[in-house]
Amino acid sequence: MIARSFGFEPGDVVAIPFGIGLSHYGIVTASGTVISNSRKHGGVVEQTFHDFANGKRVRLCERTDALSGSAAVTRARRAKGRPYSLHESNCAHFTRWSHRQKPTSIQVASATVRSLADMLFGYKR
Repeated sequence: MIARSFGFEPGDVVAIPFGIGLSHYGIVTASGTVISNSRKHGGVVEQTFHDFANGKRVRLCERTDALSGSAAVTRARRAKGRPYSLHESNCAHFTRWSHRQKPTSIQVASATVRSLADMLFGYKR
């Protein structure tokens, strides 16, 4: 498998650094592509491993679920074309959703604060 030639298995969550202390996350496929939800690309896209890495070191993220890699990739592929949203559907939300995991408490808190701000000050996105 092509993904294994990079040292990753299908369904693995991988990340590349960007900005200060931030990472961009994606799901590795058996064909060596990576599916991610990208603001830069406007939503969920599938890219070559090389394009996803963008010259940066790709690291493997710890898996905390028992879902098979192929099932996670299937879920990720079904989401291709969905729009990006920093607070409700970013790359971290997407990889957790692909593995049938709930958003983290930080993700939930961020969405709650954003929703409250929208109610108090009006929707400004």
